[in-house]
Amino acid sequence: MGIKPIDITNKSFNNKFKGYDRDEVDDFLDQIALEVEKLTQENRSLEKEVKQANDKLSYFNELKDSLNQSIIVAQDTADKLKENAIKESDLAIQKSQAQSEDILAHANKMSDELISGATNKANQILSEASERARQLAVETDDLKKKTRVFHRNLNVLLESQLQIVQSDEWDEILKPFGAYVDSSHQAFKEVLDAVEAANGLEATSPAINIKPNFDNVSQSKKDIKVSVTQEMPNQPAKQQKEKEDKNEETKKLNKVERSSRSKVK
Repeated sequence: MGIKPIDITNKSFNNKFKGYDRDEVDDFLDQIALEVEKLTQENRSLEKEVKQANDKLSYFNELKDSLNQSIIVAQDTADKLKENAIKESDLAIQKSQAQSEDILAHANKMSDELISGATNKANQILSEASERARQLAVETDDLKKKTRVFHRNLNVLLESQLQIVQSDEWDEILKPFGAYVDSSHQAFKEVLDAVEAANGLEATSPAINIKPNFDNVSQSKKDIKVSVTQEMPNQPAKQQKEKEDKNEETKKLNKVERSSRSKVK
């Protein structure tokens, strides 16, 4: 303010004719000085309040700027954290996808290996079974051939033995003892009867009852006893011969059978 209250109080005017009343002007000037003084004080007070308000405004502006800066920094930090989180999540997803792809590839590889191994094993088992079946077929065929040869040889052997059994020589061999001696003679007849009695057979038919020509019957009986004594050993001899014949036939059969078995083997 250019005019101070003291300037108003000390203000003096020049005297002029018919001018204002000095005292009233002085009183009015004093009142104006008081009012100016009052206004000046109020103005100072207002200026002080304005200054304080400006200071507060500056403080709040600075605080606002600081808060805005903090918000900006927080926003930047949040954006960075969000970006980092997104990057980390992307990396985690990519890593998980890579791991899942590796696991899936490993599982596929293992399954392929297992399938391949099982297929090879099955083919090997099938090949071995086929080879075994082929060997069994070959062995069965060989065995059938050998059995066929053995059957043919056995048939030949049996036919040959049957021919031997059915030969006419047996008729001659198996003729009764009486067929080899003259039963017309009483002494031979008695001998035949004694032989048949020893074999558990009935006596010779009465048709052969021919009187002997020996005069001395007692001598004939003596001769008969001697003859019987001499003929009886022939019966075991015949049985021995039959036994030997049977043994010979058995040896032949065994020989043929062994020969057939050796051919079969």
